[in-house]
Amino acid sequence: MRNLILTAALLLTTSSQAQLGDLWNKHKDKITKGAQVAQSATREFTEAEEADIGRVVAARILQTYPLSKNDKLQQYVTLVGNTVAGYSARPTLEWHFAVLETDVVNAFSCPGGFIFITTGALDQIDSEAELAAVLGHEIAHATQKHILKEVKRANTISAAQDLAATTSSGSFLTDALGEKISNLAYEKLFTTGLSRRDEQEADKIGVELANAAGYRASEFLGFLDALHELEGESEMKVLTATHPGAADRKTYVKPLVASDSGEVLAERWEAWTQPAEASARK
Repeated sequence: MRNLILTAALLLTTSSQAQLGDLWNKHKDKITKGAQVAQSATREFTEAEEADIGRVVAARILQTYPLSKNDKLQQYVTLVGNTVAGYSARPTLEWHFAVLETDVVNAFSCPGGFIFITTGALDQIDSEAELAAVLGHEIAHATQKHILKEVKRANTISAAQDLAATTSSGSFLTDALGEKISNLAYEKLFTTGLSRRDEQEADKIGVELANAAGYRASEFLGFLDALHELEGESEMKVLTATHPGAADRKTYVKPLVASDSGEVLAERWEAWTQPAEASARK
C-alpha cells in the first residue's frame, strides 16, 4: 500500500512538473519581463540618477518661487549649509543651497543635495545655530533619500519599464518619466507631505548634524516656538499641511538637545542678514 502511495505521489509530481514546464515555455517572456520590471523598480538609484531627479524637482520648485536676488544672503546660507552637510552621512555629495524669495515659511529638500529655504523661514530665525539646525533637517531628508523612497514606492509598472529601458541606453529621464517624478515630489513637498516617521528622523538627524558642526542645537527649539506662534497664518499653509505641528515636533526634539553647549552665533547671523534686509527694503 505504501509503495502505491509513493508511486501515485511521484506520478503527480511528474505531472505537475510537466504542467509547470508548459506554463514556463508559454509565458516565459512575460515572466522574465515582469521580473526585470520589478528589479528596476526596487533597485537603488545611482548618484548620477539621483542628481537628475533632483534637478527636475528643483526646477519645479523654482517655477513656484523665484530665487532671492540677495547674493550675500545666498552666500551665507550656502556657507552654513555646506558646513553642516560636511558632517552628514554623505559629505562628498555635490550640495546646492539656495534662498527662495517668498513670505511662505518653509524649506525644501530635493534628491541629490538640492536644498532650498524661503526668506519667510529666514525671517523666523534669530541665529546661525537655528539656521544650521533647519538646514540640517533638510540635509537629512536628502541623505536618508526620503523623496526617492516615495518615488520608488509609487512607481507604476509602466514607469519601471521606462526606467529599465532608459538606463540600459544611457539616458535616464524621459520627458514622461521626469514629469511623473516631478509631479509626485511636488505633491509630497507642497500637499501631502512625507510620513511622520520621515519628518521625525529628519528633525533628529538635523539637530545631531548642527551639534556635530559645533552649533548649539537647542536653538532649534526657538525656531519651533516661532512656527507655533505662526500656525494658522496664510504664510504657514504649506508647512502646516506637510509637517507635524510645531508643538509635537518640540516634544520629541527637546530630549535630543538637552545640552546647551555649542555656538549660537546670533551676532554673525545679524551681520550677514540685517544689512542685506535693510538694503532690500530701500
